[in-house]
Amino acid sequence: MIAKIIPIKSLRKSNFSALVKYLTDPQGKSERIGQVAVTNCYTDELSAALLEIQNTQEMNKRARSDKTCHLVLSFPEGERLSTTDLAVIEERFCEVLGFTGHQRISVVHDDTNHLHVHIAINKIHPAKLTIHNPYYDYKKVATLCEQIEQEYGLTKVNHETRIDQTDRVIQDIENKAGTESLLGWIRRECLAEIKSTDTWQNLHAVLQSHGLEIRERGNGLVFVSDSGVAVKASSVDRSLSKSSLVKRLGAFEQAAHTQETARTSQKRKHYQPRPLQNRIDTSKLYARYQQAQSQAAGVRQTAWVMLRNQRDRLIDRAKQKARLKRTIIKNLPAGKLGKKALYATVSLQFKTSLAIIKRDYRRDYASSKARYPRMAWLDWLGIEANSGNDEALAVLRARNTWRKAVTGNYVGGNQTRGNRSGMGSIESITRSGTVIYRMGSTTVRDDGRRLHIPSNAADTSFAGILQVAVKRYGSRLVINGDDDFKKAIARAAVQHGIRATFDDPALEQYRRQLMQQQRFTKTRTSRGISL
Repeated sequence: MIAKIIPIKSLRKSNFSALVKYLTDPQGKSERIGQVAVTNCYTDELSAALLEIQNTQEMNKRARSDKTCHLVLSFPEGERLSTTDLAVIEERFCEVLGFTGHQRISVVHDDTNHLHVHIAINKIHPAKLTIHNPYYDYKKVATLCEQIEQEYGLTKVNHETRIDQTDRVIQDIENKAGTESLLGWIRRECLAEIKSTDTWQNLHAVLQSHGLEIRERGNGLVFVSDSGVAVKASSVDRSLSKSSLVKRLGAFEQAAHTQETARTSQKRKHYQPRPLQNRIDTSKLYARYQQAQSQAAGVRQTAWVMLRNQRDRLIDRAKQKARLKRTIIKNLPAGKLGKKALYATVSLQFKTSLAIIKRDYRRDYASSKARYPRMAWLDWLGIEANSGNDEALAVLRARNTWRKAVTGNYVGGNQTRGNRSGMGSIESITRSGTVIYRMGSTTVRDDGRRLHIPSNAADTSFAGILQVAVKRYGSRLVINGDDDFKKAIARAAVQHGIRATFDDPALEQYRRQLMQQQRFTKTRTSRGISL
């Protein structure tokens, strides 16, 4: 598992109620919000608890640091723990971080392949009214993660939070975007060559041969690619900070461009953001993505220019009206005090009009950006997959190059007929290509090889799920789960006459027994009617 404290760097984001409101927003997904728990408050009602926590934070007037801690616990794909276990784990993390007795609200999110728990903690103690900031929290969290993985049999994850911090940043960036980052590309392609240079000109030559340039920015240095993407030099490696390079190479020197370096730069590959996964040829799909992004950028630019020109025209019109009114007031046969009052009224009217114009401009500009947003590669693939693009769905699913043993209740098979289950409307698609459907009151997750069914699924939905599974995997099905789930699936197959057999010998024998009982009951019923 992974536990991470999300840093809150702005006062706007540190609002406890705004954070909880975001965490409890279903966003149109039935499975996004799971268990919501309130701890160490006088009430379990969410709205009242928020007011209580806000009042507690406001009673501390001395603290200048952020008063809210946002802790996220994420579990590996396919690993689902009970509500009781999650509550125990949450309590242990709060205890090791020193938040025992502090008010908190936790929300379980299950709208992705990875079950994760968001915990919003009030750093202000409700009784002492003192603020607590964990010290060396990353070490405590890493140690507890290892203990919990061992106790609950979870997948072991590397928790070395400081040794390979840059690698973790690269992994986070590339996992979210789905494309290779400049930071990761430099570390993989030319970091060794950069570190081996002994003069500034040699460093410039190595960078130019890889389509890069080093520039001074602020008090540090940045690497800039041909496409304009930049990254801090010190974030690539600590030995490349400005102070370290100046100490090793001397005072910073600008590049001396020569024909030789220009000719060398054409022979080496340059950075281009490309999809990371390579099991499927994504060249055509990625070209479509780039074209769509370019068109959206053009539309955004055109809309912004139109809105800006409209705003400027309205402002000029308001200024003209204000000047006209002032001219009229100037020629009025009124006293000095009367004119002063009229001028003040005109000024107030102009300021009000100006505020309205700017407010409308900001609203329309935000609306325009929302209609044509900048999208990462994976976000675009998700939209395409949701629109019926099977190729985009296959690319998302191909990102999962490593699979662990899958647990829980699911229906699968040894063959797959296409990427989609044909279960009707799609509720959402995760970045790993898991399609979430709604079958009556049951939410089904299709990861491409099996249909995952929650433990609290209604038996009435099993017939529809089986019919979809037969179309998807053929008549020979693999059923995994507890005994109650398996028997319920077998009963649904027999009761609704679904022609399916099961890979599990014991379950198949149980299905045949049910078939025989059904035939026997029908025979007795038909004879009784005939008599």
